Amino acid sequence: MKILLAATAALALAACASQETQPTRVAQADCKVMPMTTESSTGNPPRHVTELQQRFAQADLASSEIRYRELARNGMYPNPIEETLKDCNK
Repeated sequence: MKILLAATAALALAACASQETQPTRVAQADCKVMPMTTESSTGNPPRHVTELQQRFAQADLASSEIRYRELARNGMYPNPIEETLKDCNK
């Protein structure tokens, strides 16, 4: 029983040690995707936007109906939404 427990523990530790950590992806400084607020809809960019809010806005745009409609109509290029998302993922 002790041998089985020791073997299980060794396998668990080996599995944890072999997993490589993925580098954290952060939004680029030239990413122009910003969350929609009442202030930004008047033409003023939002002043205090956290990285999490910016990434959420990017994910919202990536799954939007407008993006899918533009992809169906124009394809990948020329498509300003795709170019904007590509700039964020560099």
